[in-house]
Parts: sequence; structure tokens; C-alpha cells
Amino acid sequence: MRRVLILQAGSAPSPVRARFGDYPHWFARLMGFRVELSVVRPYERALPFSGRFHGILMTGSPRSVLEPEPWMERTAAYLIDAARTRPVLGVCFGHQLLAIALGARVEKNPRGPEAGTAVIHLTRAGTRDPLFAGLPLEFPVQQTHEDHVSELPPGATLLAKNGFSPVQAFAVGDAIRCVQFHPEMDAPRSRCLAGVRTHRLDAQAPGGSRAVLSSIRETKPAERILANWLERFLNLPRDKSRGF
Repeated sequence: MRRVLILQAGSAPSPVRARFGDYPHWFARLMGFRVELSVVRPYERALPFSGRFHGILMTGSPRSVLEPEPWMERTAAYLIDAARTRPVLGVCFGHQLLAIALGARVEKNPRGPEAGTAVIHLTRAGTRDPLFAGLPLEFPVQQTHEDHVSELPPGATLLAKNGFSPVQAFAVGDAIRCVQFHPEMDAPRSRCLAGVRTHRLDAQAPGGSRAVLSSIRETKPAERILANWLERFLNLPRDKSRGF
């Protein structure tokens, strides 16, 4: 069985964990029956030898890459080095950490947090990229972030965008793929997460928590991104049971 390392960059709020488990569980519900998953929190322990794994994924986090900690730089270097020989996928915080390591600009979004369900648009390159195989030109995704990649890293290819954040997904070479949104998150998880952040959203998000909560809907097509990563980058056979 293929082995995937999940680098957990932080934890969900305790009310969310009590109902849905922590971030790695969200990936495991979509991937755990297909690959052997190992979880490491790089802010707590040393990073393992990357050669043990067929692919590496880094999660989101309540932390900010704009408030750097020593483990972040070490983890970014580890991911860049691993990508020389195996696929690497960055999600939200992981997307931003890899972007900075590759020379991009990350900043707090002047529009405020992007939360709830939002539509992203594939670029022409995105429609041809294996990460988005079988997906329409536009589709909804779950979002929860305040920082964003405002400029692509040198040599990167823009794969997806929207009017709120200009870099929703990018590629570097054959191995590195990064997405700002959360393909592992469904509507109940998104709703629960927004619910525990009501006061922050009321203070910062356009339209406040009511607008965020009313935006949330199912984003089943986005789950295909994780299946595509396993099948197109780790060479797993297609999972026909999910209609993909």
C-alpha cells in the first residue's frame, strides 16, 4: 500500500475536534481507505525521513505564515527537498508556506477573511492539470483563511483563482501542487468551524458570520482533487466507487 505523510500544521478548535476530529481525520475520511497515512506535527517533533513515503501533504492551520516560527522554515525546506523525488500537496497554510519558500508574496488579505463556500475558476492551465482532471471550469469549495498568496512564486503556474484571492491554486514542476481552499472539508465541518468563529467573522468578514454561514453548501466535486492527487501523482488505480 502507498504511504502518505500528513504534516499537521495546527489543530481545529476544540468544539470542532469534539464533533469531527482534528484535521488529519478530515483527510483520512477521503484517503485513509486507499493509502497508509502517517501524521506528524512538525512543531512538536522532528520530521521523518521523507524517503519512507510516496507522497507528502501539509494541512491548514490557525497559525499564520506571517508570524514565522523556527519549525516553519525547517518544514518548508523539508517539503522542497522532498518534492525532488515525490509529490507534495500544500493545503491552505501548506499552500502559503510553500509559496513563501518558493519566493512568492503572502500577505493578509485586505478584503478580510475568505470563509464559508466560495466558487473558484480554473485557468486554462488548470483545466489541463491532472490535479483538476474531470472538474468543471468553475466549482464551489470550502474556505477559511485570512492570509493569501498575492503573487505567484517565480516559475509557478497559476491553476485557479477567484475575485477574492488571485492565487487559489498553483503548480511548480511535476511534483508540487498547492491549493488555498480545503478539498478535505465538507459543509458540516465548514458550518461548525464558522460557528465557533462567529465573533471574529462578525468583526472581520464581509457581511459577518451570517453571510458566511448562509454561503455554505456541499462541495462534493472538490473532493475529487484528493482522489486526483492519489491517482495522478501517486499512481493509485481509479476509485470507481465514488463516481470519480
